[in-house]
Amino acid sequence: MSDFNYKKFNPPHRPGCYLYKDAKGKIIYVGKAKDLAKRVSQYFQKRDLDDKTAQLVNDIRDVEFITTSNEVEALLLEQSLIRQYDPKYNIDLKGNIRYAYIKVTDEKFPRILTARKIEKDGRYYGPYTEGGSRVNILKTIRQIFKIRTCTKLPKKVCLQYHLKNCPGPCENFITPEEYNANIKNAEHLLKGEIKEILADLRGRMKEASTKQRFEIAKMYRDQIQAIELIKEKQVIDQPKAYDQDVINWVVDGRRIYFQVFNVQKGLITTRHKFKLDNFDGVIEDFITQYYDVNFIPNEIILPQKLEDSGAIRQYLEQLKVKKFSLGYWPKVNLIIPQKGEKLKLLQLVRQNIEQEMGVDPALLNLKEILNLKTLPRVIEFFDISNFQGTDNVGAMIQLRDAKFDKSNYRKFKIKYKEGADDFASLYEVVLRRYFKEKLPDLVVIDGGRGQLNAALKAFHDLKISKVNVCSLAKAEEEIYLPHLEKPLDLDEKLAGMKLLIRGRDEVHRFVIKYHRLLRKKRNY
Repeated sequence: MSDFNYKKFNPPHRPGCYLYKDAKGKIIYVGKAKDLAKRVSQYFQKRDLDDKTAQLVNDIRDVEFITTSNEVEALLLEQSLIRQYDPKYNIDLKGNIRYAYIKVTDEKFPRILTARKIEKDGRYYGPYTEGGSRVNILKTIRQIFKIRTCTKLPKKVCLQYHLKNCPGPCENFITPEEYNANIKNAEHLLKGEIKEILADLRGRMKEASTKQRFEIAKMYRDQIQAIELIKEKQVIDQPKAYDQDVINWVVDGRRIYFQVFNVQKGLITTRHKFKLDNFDGVIEDFITQYYDVNFIPNEIILPQKLEDSGAIRQYLEQLKVKKFSLGYWPKVNLIIPQKGEKLKLLQLVRQNIEQEMGVDPALLNLKEILNLKTLPRVIEFFDISNFQGTDNVGAMIQLRDAKFDKSNYRKFKIKYKEGADDFASLYEVVLRRYFKEKLPDLVVIDGGRGQLNAALKAFHDLKISKVNVCSLAKAEEEIYLPHLEKPLDLDEKLAGMKLLIRGRDEVHRFVIKYHRLLRKKRNY
């Protein structure tokens, strides 16, 4: 615990921002709260802080408060202060995002090109954080709509014209009206408005054919076929009249993995991936910082409700007005679906995260059935063996990423208890194992409620409160949990259950082998 006395700074019971400083007076963290006094006190009252927050608290030597009228103002101020001071302990998505835009220039014959920042000239689409995606879009647009690429119009047509990649505006082989119609359709494609493009091109093809301009009609026909091919490849389900982002995440110990799928009018356009330190409030921080540098859609699909969802929604709406100079107040919906297509999209994003992480499906299922906050990558199993109260022994085996790690198997001779008392023996083994050793992600005890309680008493006496522990009873394969009166009776065919049973059987085999070895030695 830090000895820093935050109370002497009189934190107000009002919304606003707090700025933590180190010994040199440098701002190391900026946070926001609807009640500054309550929020700041949590840093110094909690005993089970995550590693990153614990290190932050250790470094705090000063604090400054800036009050605001409401939570939304606090969010806006927080992002402004983070940009200004770049604090050490705030997440830095800008370092993870290399974003660029697609720009349509303000020229008589516009170009479509990559831009690294938004300026007052031209029209901008994006940002695109994946360079490959942006390059493919530009290439497709130039191929379909024959957009010029030269920096300055030459006096004569160049090679691109002869390769049929450019319609030759430099020698007036295409009128500004016809060329800008292509530009307009290219912008429809950037917005995902495929119906509008097809309607326009079909009308132009019919008009050109009527006027016997068959070369022009053929060009429009080729454009229609290319657009229809894109539509077939990319459409998810029913076309939407609005844009969506689908955000999901997986917590893995000290890390949290985020992925964002951008869906433009029913088309998945880009995917963004992030790996961040896991700490209290990281999800809300991620949302606000991500949209500080990215397009804000009409709808954001999330797996769970955010802590300050109302304030974050208003913040995003206000930010959207500011970023795009809107003359109206846009609506941004935060959706937590329970069923249907949107839930399937969330599941799709999660599957992608799990695939990137290379996680065994059994661990994911175990996390779900035990309602764990983090993936149980390291699991330790305990069992006891004796014969008529003699040769009392205990054993522990370890599963790491769903595989047996035999280098971390342990044997225990029971020292302090004579007779067949499995509860006392379990208490001793758990106490000895975690007296100095680091906790795994999950502890599993072979037995029922009594064995579980013996392990819980050991953790209590060790003053360890933050531990995931359960017991697995052999007879009915029931799982006992500390916070549930009745055991869980789950389908043994579940991948998570199979993993638990496999680990329990292995520790039982290991402890019996050790017990028999000791009896054999004693008898000889």
